[in-house]
Amino acid sequence: MPHVTCPACGGRAFARTIGKRSATYRELYYHCRNPDACGHEFVVAMEAVRTVKVSRYPAPLFRLPISGWHAAANDRAANDDDRPPHHPSADGLAV
Repeated sequence: MPHVTCPACGGRAFARTIGKRSATYRELYYHCRNPDACGHEFVVAMEAVRTVKVSRYPAPLFRLPISGWHAAANDRAANDDDRPPHHPSADGLAV
């Protein structure tokens, strides 16, 4: 597990235990390892919220909403949330 930043002191905190709650939700118990002995312990929630690519072998009762289109981040942050303009050539038709 990667470290997270301790909300109390800003030091590095690492997962000590993982508690499974359901197929889509887990709680990770973190402990701060700040050399100045912060000692803060806290819980981080981890939840599967949507499907980006459908599984080839889905569980019969397991369903997540399918994610809509989302472009990769780029250096023009103002356009990251908008769908690019539609081009007829993208449909495979000659323009």
